[in-house]
Amino acid sequence: MAEKDPIDLLREQLNKVEGLSGLHPGHETFKQWYGDTQTILEKAFSSKSIHYQSFVALRFREIAGKAFASPEIDKINANRYKKDLENSKNVLQGSIKELTLDRTLFNKIQTTPKTVEVSLKGECFISMGAQEPELIQALKTSLERDGLSLVRSAGSLRDRIEQIRRARLGIFDLSVPEMAEVLLEIGIALGLGKEVILIHKKSASVPEIAKELTRIEYESFSDLIEKLVKKIG
Repeated sequence: MAEKDPIDLLREQLNKVEGLSGLHPGHETFKQWYGDTQTILEKAFSSKSIHYQSFVALRFREIAGKAFASPEIDKINANRYKKDLENSKNVLQGSIKELTLDRTLFNKIQTTPKTVEVSLKGECFISMGAQEPELIQALKTSLERDGLSLVRSAGSLRDRIEQIRRARLGIFDLSVPEMAEVLLEIGIALGLGKEVILIHKKSASVPEIAKELTRIEYESFSDLIEKLVKKIG
């Protein structure tokens, strides 16, 4: 279990909402996001808090059951899903605001935790550029400690988009000649609201625009493992 700032966690969940558009309540990516958000709200506040209760009250579908399936029902459910995604953004924004106020205005009598324990679990997308067996092993060693499994970039562009959509976060290697492919995957991940971590060897030349993102510069694979564990867990 990793200790993380609940404000950061809630912001991550908020940033993921846009990437959920066009999905449905039965999609694995949505179910993972929903379960994670519910857990974070419960730990940051409580199951009796207004933020938690407001979130679990969202239905994300109007009518359930395959027996009622029809184009009209699908349209009604899609509208409800879209509406409740917007409502979830309001809930998350409200919870972030309360935590922020709690720290700034009421820091002497703080009522909410500064950190909460979370277990990441799920998949981590590894960019096309990561090919060295030693690098893959280093990434595997770092991520499995937090319950994350590696999904290496493969297949068509559509396949890779779906791999990134399913992932909890993405790690992108900038130390490779396939830079254009990696930058494309980074853009996809950012567009889907995923957490992005860039890695590169100390000697690598990094594009100026990439320097604005979270980066890990490493000298050896043991150095990479140490820095990734610290960053993720």
